[in-house]
Amino acid sequence: MRGGRRRRRPVLAGAGALALVLASCGSSAPAADVSPVPAGLPPAQALPGSGGTWATLAMGHRGDPLNTFGELFYRSGCSGGSGCSGGAPWVLATPPGVASSGGLMVAANPDGGLTVGFGVSLDLRFSPLAETTDAGSVWSGGILPVALAAAPDALAALGTAHRLALSASAPLGTGGVLVSGTDLSTWSRLVSRGTVAQAASGAGCVLRSLTAVAVTSSPAGADLVAGDCTGGGRAGIFRVGTDGRPAPVTPVGPRVPATAGAELRVLRLVATATGVSALVDAGGGSGSRLYLATTADAASWTVSAPFAIGRPVVSTSVTMDGGFVVLLGGDPVPAGAVATPGAAWRALPAPPPGTAVIASGTADGSLDALVPSDSVLEVDRLGPSGWQRVQELVVPIQYGSTSAGGGASG
Repeated sequence: MRGGRRRRRPVLAGAGALALVLASCGSSAPAADVSPVPAGLPPAQALPGSGGTWATLAMGHRGDPLNTFGELFYRSGCSGGSGCSGGAPWVLATPPGVASSGGLMVAANPDGGLTVGFGVSLDLRFSPLAETTDAGSVWSGGILPVALAAAPDALAALGTAHRLALSASAPLGTGGVLVSGTDLSTWSRLVSRGTVAQAASGAGCVLRSLTAVAVTSSPAGADLVAGDCTGGGRAGIFRVGTDGRPAPVTPVGPRVPATAGAELRVLRLVATATGVSALVDAGGGSGSRLYLATTADAASWTVSAPFAIGRPVVSTSVTMDGGFVVLLGGDPVPAGAVATPGAAWRALPAPPPGTAVIASGTADGSLDALVPSDSVLEVDRLGPSGWQRVQELVVPIQYGSTSAGGGASG
């Protein structure tokens, strides 16, 4: 059982050390903590792994980009027994050795591993990568030669020889999809943004940006990319490869009822044990509606009834069964809702102010609101009487420095 203190891990060599040097070229005096995350950082997210739940969010002085860092947290799925009475606590798991002021993107692998990508910041123009197969005790490193897109599903993995990465747009990247085999530092282009846009146009969709990648285990090895589409009434999800090899770009996204001509934004695209789940935002603005779309074969979809939100989606969490928990912005009180396959959207009691993400537990089905405040992470759990504080975790952040995994001690 991992304790509340961060375990010592080897610093990432080579790529990580170089990234550390490039990214630690500026500092600033600490500023007062405020709620907005600096522009360009990925939204907070949580997702299930084979043994527990992972969550990423920004911490530090969030009004100051040079003192805001992406941090990774883990909660074991154990729900009782020795060392786990009352449920496991959240622990800090940020990979050491690489500055995280550009935020973190993560992908859970069905084989039990986790791949972490570091967003670019300051003078850094490529994305260091890290992988673990033992819940963060040991990390191995790699490099994506371009900047990773600042999106929750910018990375995808299936086994140890099939990974996808979504590049940032120019000038930091190519805007397309890259593929890697066994070497986490060797990448090649799978498909360009222009090729996807051409196929989207043929389906009546004006493609704005690419937002997510996924590798499916059912069907095995299908490479998918998603984007924001206007027109056509169909979510912009495309099959672009098989087992990491290019294939003709084919629209496979679901038709979304009563949305012809509207902008359809694919906020999340996640491969599950039984297929694929997508979170689609239709319309935007005050008339925005959310849909949960699921498929077992990346072709025939089931689409939920719409859920009217009328406020922006701040962050998202994936449930064990391929549903989503969404955190909606609000001033001063945020809101939350959850949708699971085959069930209607359900509004949640208003989470605590300052919540960054609502995480779904892998074993006990609990919902935890993760509330960062400077270098302290507060955890509130939803129970019969509402949200109750269950944990406070101090994150050792070194303000004024972008080194060592966001300033966390190793």
